[in-house]
Amino acid sequence: MNELTRRDLGKAAGGMALAAGPLAAAGEMPRRALGKTGATVSLLGIGSAPMGEAGMPQQEVDRILAAAIEAGINYIDTAPIYELAEVRLGKALKGRRDKVFLVSKVEATSKQDAQWQVRDSLRKLQTEYLDAVHIHNVGRTDRFPSMDVLLGPDGALEGLKEFKKKGIIRHVGLTCHLRPRRALPVIESGAIELVMCAANFVDVHTYDFEGTVFEAARKRGLGIVAMKVLGGATGEGARQKGRLAPDHYTTAMRYALSIPGLSVAILGMRRMSDLDAGLGAVRSFKPFEPGELTQLKTSGRLMAREWGELRGPVA
Repeated sequence: MNELTRRDLGKAAGGMALAAGPLAAAGEMPRRALGKTGATVSLLGIGSAPMGEAGMPQQEVDRILAAAIEAGINYIDTAPIYELAEVRLGKALKGRRDKVFLVSKVEATSKQDAQWQVRDSLRKLQTEYLDAVHIHNVGRTDRFPSMDVLLGPDGALEGLKEFKKKGIIRHVGLTCHLRPRRALPVIESGAIELVMCAANFVDVHTYDFEGTVFEAARKRGLGIVAMKVLGGATGEGARQKGRLAPDHYTTAMRYALSIPGLSVAILGMRRMSDLDAGLGAVRSFKPFEPGELTQLKTSGRLMAREWGELRGPVA
């Protein structure tokens, strides 16, 4: 299988842009409730990791963000680990902060360190509050070796709960890339309001976040956010493979948008053509017919054998 490089995705997205027209103008951006948070978010969200990379011009970040907001996108995901992303977003969102649901993350186990990370993100993003903060990738045993510590009185979760009471953050979430069942005790704590996990038609046969973390989230009425909808390797022990080929773009988007209870699907965006392709896919979304879904499951299962545990261990 051919890997999907950024150049390939740019070509594929460019092709979709030509078909859909500038910024996929037809149709409004669908919005959905973000679980029980009370927030309503765009079905398409912006992943800002590419915007933090070296060589990414600030003016291009400004341009993408302005166009995305104008097109109806209001969900923006970032993290301290995304190099310069928070700094660039802070500049791009000047005068627009009230138009977006802004999400960042913490990668610390202790309450003190988690709160320090939040304050640093606030400084970089030039904002007084964050709409949500995720505990980032709870499946990593190197980052969170003890769930008891993470969930304890001096753990990161308690630090986020304190900041929520103070209005510094509005909602608390988690992300998970590997070891899905490590997310369950965090959800069961009752403090989590949204979850974000890797979800595509290949990884479902290996990690099955859809049947574990998302299922637990649905039972509690939590917001469900899909990431890695186009593949891509991340996480402990990950190998640099597993990107879906450009001709899988539409199918991958349809799969993600069909996840029961989904609130928003995140796409990393580096250029305007990425934005236009995502807008086109969301606005033209049609659910799978039963026969289509059966065929997709078969092909996804075969691809999963090739990918293996590319994000790290399942258990």
